[in-house]
Amino acid sequence: MKALILKEASENPVFDLVDISEPTLPVDGVVLRVDACGICHHDLAVMDGTLKRGVKNNLILGHEISGTVVDTGSSVNGFEVGDQVVTMLTTSCGTCDICIEGYEYRCPQAHGIGHGIDGGLAEYVSARAVNLLKLPKGFDQMRACLLACPIGVSIRALRDIGGICSGQKVVVYGAGGGLGIHAAQIAAAAGAEVLGFTTSPHKLEGLERIGFGPVFLVSDGLDSAEVALAFTDDKGVDIVFNPVGSSVFQPALRSLALGGKMLVLGEVSGGDVSFSSAEMMFRDASIIGCTGAGLKHIKMACDEVASESVMPVVGEVLTLEEVSKAYHLMKSKEILGRVVVKLS
Repeated sequence: MKALILKEASENPVFDLVDISEPTLPVDGVVLRVDACGICHHDLAVMDGTLKRGVKNNLILGHEISGTVVDTGSSVNGFEVGDQVVTMLTTSCGTCDICIEGYEYRCPQAHGIGHGIDGGLAEYVSARAVNLLKLPKGFDQMRACLLACPIGVSIRALRDIGGICSGQKVVVYGAGGGLGIHAAQIAAAAGAEVLGFTTSPHKLEGLERIGFGPVFLVSDGLDSAEVALAFTDDKGVDIVFNPVGSSVFQPALRSLALGGKMLVLGEVSGGDVSFSSAEMMFRDASIIGCTGAGLKHIKMACDEVASESVMPVVGEVLTLEEVSKAYHLMKSKEILGRVVVKLS
């Protein structure tokens, strides 16, 4: 089968498209023909060498995988050849207390797909049945690959950790990126009033068409905290969704209402954060790191997409041979939403 291996991580990463053996069929799992695989900022951080810890040598990247079952193990129930599925973002044992409680992404035995073990930038992958969600028949596989990340990840952050509810005010930074554009839709579907920020002027028209709320261009001279305070009559917002990290940390904190929460899901620039502890204390604010999604969040994402409450935004569809192009397009913030690699 064809697979794309990351040979060298750098500002200009080196890939090798190779022919390798198809994956071994697990007794308790399946082999999938990969239909599509999304590329996210985690992948970029591995490609450029920013993220090195736990990364497998000669890695096949890709953790946003949708596929079709082509073979099933002897102990597998509930999956058949021809089923359309999506994978979790990590492996898990499915039997420990953490998994049973619905926190599979924190399983002590977990391995990151497309990080610690090979991922979806290949024609076939194997996966244990406990790490799969079966999709309704006919589900669009180009969009399905976004169900776990970014949509499921955003659902977990906003619902489980943010406790979002109708009538709240929510700021979304990076509103034109993969996480932000879906988080804004999820927040709006929950009945929140959403204010988005982007640094990409060419994304404003597309964001306006999606219509989750007003979006402002972050440029020199614009204080996003002042905009957020004006949006809320100086009360501040209940939740800030921050997939950008340090570069917006201070205005994000100043945007919060009393008891507000900043959900941090990414670090784009690799910078450190300094802020006034008094700013946090006198707001009774919470700053919470959020990663991962469990099967329940992926199922919620599937339901949201099926009901058309959330629209997966695929800005570009490329081939395995074009992954270098995907890297540069995302680095330059050219793409609205996600880049997806089509494999079949």
